[in-house]
Parts: sequence; C-alpha cells; structure tokens
Amino acid sequence: MTPIIIPCPACGRELKIRDRNLLGRKGKCPKCNHAFLMEEPAAVELELAETNFPAEGTGARWVTPPNPPVAPPHAPVASPFPVQVTPSILSPELTAAPLPVRRRKSSKGQWVKWTVAAVALCAVAGVGAYAWNTRPTESHQPGAGPAATAGDDTADGPAAGSTGPASLTASPTQGDPIPLEMVPSGAQILVHLRPAELWQAESQGEEVRYCLGPLGEFLDQQLKTICKKPPQDIDSVLLAWIANTRGTPPSLAAVVRLKEDAKKSELLDMFGGERVETYGRPVYINNDQAALILDLKTYAIGPTKFAQDMVESIGGRAAFSSGIEEIMAKTDRDRHCTIIFEPTAVLLDEEFLAPAMARPLLRECMDWFGDDAEAVAWSFQLEQDRFFSDLVVRNKTTVRPMALQERMLEKVGQVPKELLRLVQQMKPTEVGKRKVIGRLPAMTKAFAMSTVGQTGSRHVELITPLPERAAPNLALGILLAWDESTRTKFSDKPAAVPSEDTKTNIPVAERLKKKIDIDFRRTPLQDAITYIGDETKVKMDIDGDALKFAGYTKNMAQEYKADQITGFAALEQIFTVKGQEKLCLVIDEKKNQGLITTLQSAEAKGLKPHVFKP
Repeated sequence: MTPIIIPCPACGRELKIRDRNLLGRKGKCPKCNHAFLMEEPAAVELELAETNFPAEGTGARWVTPPNPPVAPPHAPVASPFPVQVTPSILSPELTAAPLPVRRRKSSKGQWVKWTVAAVALCAVAGVGAYAWNTRPTESHQPGAGPAATAGDDTADGPAAGSTGPASLTASPTQGDPIPLEMVPSGAQILVHLRPAELWQAESQGEEVRYCLGPLGEFLDQQLKTICKKPPQDIDSVLLAWIANTRGTPPSLAAVVRLKEDAKKSELLDMFGGERVETYGRPVYINNDQAALILDLKTYAIGPTKFAQDMVESIGGRAAFSSGIEEIMAKTDRDRHCTIIFEPTAVLLDEEFLAPAMARPLLRECMDWFGDDAEAVAWSFQLEQDRFFSDLVVRNKTTVRPMALQERMLEKVGQVPKELLRLVQQMKPTEVGKRKVIGRLPAMTKAFAMSTVGQTGSRHVELITPLPERAAPNLALGILLAWDESTRTKFSDKPAAVPSEDTKTNIPVAERLKKKIDIDFRRTPLQDAITYIGDETKVKMDIDGDALKFAGYTKNMAQEYKADQITGFAALEQIFTVKGQEKLCLVIDEKKNQGLITTLQSAEAKGLKPHVFKP
C-alpha cells in the first residue's frame, strides 16, 4: 500500500502512515514532539455523491404530546397547496407505532442519531428563519449588495448584503470563544448549548422547544441522561463527536458547566466507578465511561479510551484540525446555541449521525455549503424582541472569501424558489398544518432579504436579524414540513397551482376587505405595502416620483401591530402616521391594482383617492 505523507504543522517534518484508519487520530512528530491531528493531505479531494431532496419516504411515526402544536395566531397564509390532500402521519390513529430506527447490537449510539437529526433540523430552521413584518418584493435580489442609499427614492429597497441598521445586526452577546478544554482530540462536530436559559419557564426557549415537538422532548431527555443533571441546572454544555475508525460510529464526549457549585460527594455519587490516578489527574472510571472533575461546577464525561485526551486538553495540549480551531475562535460562548462542524466529516459519518429517514435532510444541509467550506459555525440567540442568526464559514484556501460570500448569498436567494417547488407537492390533510407549511417559502424569502454578508481573511459571515416570532414559528414549520416530506413523492415538475386572485374576478375593493394580521417593526414602507398586497391578493404599486416630490422615501420605517384587521384599515393606519398624511390610495379596477401615491399627485393626474369609511 502506498504510504500517506502528512507534514508536521509545527516543523514541516514529513510523517508516513500506511494505515488509512489512522486518519482522524492524534499523532506526534518524532522530530519536535508536536501533537497534531493526522488528516488527509490537502491535495486529495474526497468525492461525495450528489443527492436530491428526499424521495418517497417510508412513513415515520412519533407520538405527539397531549396538546399537539398548533399554528401560531399570527400566521395569515396564502397556501400553495393543491386542494387534494392525503392522510397525515400525525393523525391520532397513526401515532401509536414507534419511529423505525436501524437496529444495532448496542443501543449506546441511538441517541446520537436523534440528537444530530435535531441539530440538522435546527440548522435548516436557521436557513429558513423569517420575519412576519418584512415581506420582500419580487424585485429584490439576494447577494446584489446595498440597493439604495438613504436618499435614493427610486430603488426598490434593501437587498441581501445591505448593511441595515447597526442595532439590528450588532451581536446580542459579547462572550469569549467557546473553550475546547477537556474535549478529546479530533472532535469534528460540536454542539454548544445554554440549557438553563433555554429551559427557563415562559421563555422564548421554552416556546421553541415546544414547537419542536418530539425532538424537543427527546433533547430534554438526552441532556438529563448524558449530563446527569436536569437542563435547568446546567449553565452550558459542549457535546463533541470524535471520529473513530472508518465504518464505526463516532464517540461522544460532553463538557458540563453547572449554574451553581455542586457538592463533591454529590458528583462522586453521580459518576460512580473507580478513581484512577494514572492519567496525571483523578479520573473516575465506570465501565466504558470516564468522568473528569475540573472544579465543583465543571466536569467532563466521555469514553474511557479518551480519558488521557480529556486530561491533556485541560492544559491545551489536545490536537484539533486547523478548521475547527480557527472557527472556534470566532464563536461566542454566551449564545443560546452554536453548532460547529466540518461538512466532510458529517457526510463521512452520516449513517451513524442520523436515522435513515433524516439522512436526506442532513445531506441537503451539508451539500448546501458545497466543496468550498472547510468548517462551519452556526449560532443563534433568542432575545426578547429579536431572533439573531449568525453563520460563519471558513473557506478553503482554493476559494476567495468574497467569491464564497457571493455564492452563499446567491444560494440563500434560491432557497425560497426551491422550497416553494417542494412544498407545492406536499399534501398535508389538516388545515393548520397546511397553513404553516405553506408559509415556509415566504419565510425563507424574508430571511434572504434580511441577511447581511461580510468577509474576513479566511471566513465569510452571514448575519440575519429577525423578530422574535421567527424562532417558534419556524421551528414548528420546519418540523411539520420535514414530517410531510417523508411520505411525499417528489417530482421534478409539480402541478401548477392557480392563485386565489386568478380563480375569480373579485374587485380590488372587495379583496382589500380581507382581514389580516400586521406586525411591522421598523419595516420599510415598500415592504409593508407589499405585505398588505400579498395578503389581500392585490397588486400594489408605489409612485416613487410622487413620494420623492413630497419628501417621502420608500424606506420610511413603519411601526404597527394589529390582529385581524382589513387591508383597508392597515393602509389607513399607515396614512395617518404623523408625517405621512400626504399619502393616499388610488384603486384602479381596470388595471386590477392599487396605487400608493400622494394627494397632490393624485389631484394633478385627475385620480380619485380612496375615501376610508369611519
């Protein structure tokens, strides 16, 4: 067998290994004694099979909570679904059967599969997060850069890549990078959580977990099992998956930091096992599990074979790939959730990281980054009035950060179209579920419009600030869509679905009487008008020249929230805001549209402004 030559990153000395199974493990340079992770040489590219969105599924099953999640009240919907529907696997008569999982001789690794499946689901949620109050127009092109300056009245509005208000894109946390202390060498997939905050009663975290249904419940159970403490007592936990020999499942280790000091006797009783002193620090061995206590708040748990690595990691002597080390330096330990991974590592171990029904979703997530991403870190923060998503991608040396940013922004912009194509082929039977799933394309469109891109010397960062309602709504929507995809037979060309406004010749004035929900938070005027038009199925146009002459812009921020009001009432509210009294609505039934202009311009052109009834 031809040996694999791996240079030492410290002194450059070449090491020759003949067994490929040693890749992914820690090695030591015979010249300088530097410990490092032995990786495939950079010149060798791994070919990964292309995959499509999940084909017809096998009908997953899970048991829903006593009170199953329902669509949030703020969810006006223009459903893209055909009228014909098929039974849902979440129906009461179909929820008794357990989810089919590949059986193994040992069940030790089964929870790993479901945890990563939940992580993949959350990652997709990050890609599809949205804001109810920032419905974009069709003319916006993600990745095009800033579309207008503050004084440009003719532009259609901000596109993905625009800077936006600094207060919206500023990081909500200022924590230090997530430490790798006590993490075994070679970890390539890591998840950092802040359980005490996410499990706080009546918090956004509790709402999001509830919307995740069985996955949220499963995560709760597994944190209790792995950390040996309830989530409410854990300030932070870092879960790390370490690759083993090819063809075997990765190992899992956890570093736990409690909110309060625990008693030493309590920790010893919790771990059990025998105290071993041969690792340079006391380690408690219980069968194939090792526990290491750093202090009364901090401890690590992992396989016994990694006990020495866990101890050495305290002094910073553990070896990780350059991608993981560099991307970890850009994380924030105060974020509610952070997922760090190398896409190639996830794909190589996909059979062990997710059950069969979740693997297509996992592959789609990894393939989305393409061959240009060396390592990825995605984090989010649930604030009182904002959902903050932050995606950092470390580019490979063969691609420029700016070029990668352009491609990623373009991909973000393509997600709504692809998702719409897939959603139109789903046939959920229940109205509430159809509404939530049908909203996903609009969610991802708003996400693309809110995304801001920036680059560094070896990374690309995509920041997306959204209203806090985005998190629970998206969690529920993705869960239901993923469930529906497991039994949907997808085709390349879905049947065309006629929109509501093409089915009948309902007058514009009648359509504007439809009741909708409004939640505008510093929403640009043009986006607010577009949202009202989309919800009432009325084409809305804005006379930019008239607005400019009156001293108005299409980007004037709108602040207004109301439930179940007519389109007329929503427009009237905009026209009565102080400083916006010159605006008016002109209804043109012949052109089947509404025009937003000014009273002066309408009078000059002989147009009749709509008179709002008291």
